[in-house]
Amino acid sequence: MEDAGEKWLESAKQGDAEAREQMLEVLMTRLYPLCVKMTGNQYDAEDCLQNSLLRILNNLNSFSGRSSFFTWCYRVTINICHDFLRHKTRRKEDLWDDKKMEYPVHNPKSQETAENVEQDETVNKIRTSLLRLPEAYRDTVILYEIGGYSIKEIAVLQDISEGTVKSRLSRGRSLLAEEIEDSGIEIP
Repeated sequence: MEDAGEKWLESAKQGDAEAREQMLEVLMTRLYPLCVKMTGNQYDAEDCLQNSLLRILNNLNSFSGRSSFFTWCYRVTINICHDFLRHKTRRKEDLWDDKKMEYPVHNPKSQETAENVEQDETVNKIRTSLLRLPEAYRDTVILYEIGGYSIKEIAVLQDISEGTVKSRLSRGRSLLAEEIEDSGIEIP
């Protein structure tokens, strides 16, 4: 466990408000990019970050120390994001569509072309195919392909070996290719 994390953890467990505040500031800067990468937009990322921070604070005493404090926090955040995505999928919403959050503005110069509409449909179909993957493969593919995390970083985040990450990445890509092919998506 990192020294600063250890100090914050012990002080925060004791109820030190300043230690909790410092810990939250560091966690926000570390966890927010992960939430954005997992959810695909800032609005959902902010919700997931807030829920993650609350869960971390409420469960500080359950942190066992088997991994680093930050690894534990990443795992909590990944679980929160998964729960959010599962719930959102059940409501049949497009997980990465920021356009739904914007106010409609009429601008005749910004009319969508047929090519843009087709491209948006393709992206949505690929996202839907990605969401159909089993969770372990989906997480690994998202973290690597979309999140830009390295094999080593994913191994730490998922608390698995690098070999398992490579295996899940390979299998996840194969499954995604099958899903895309089955859905009839043509990728240029």
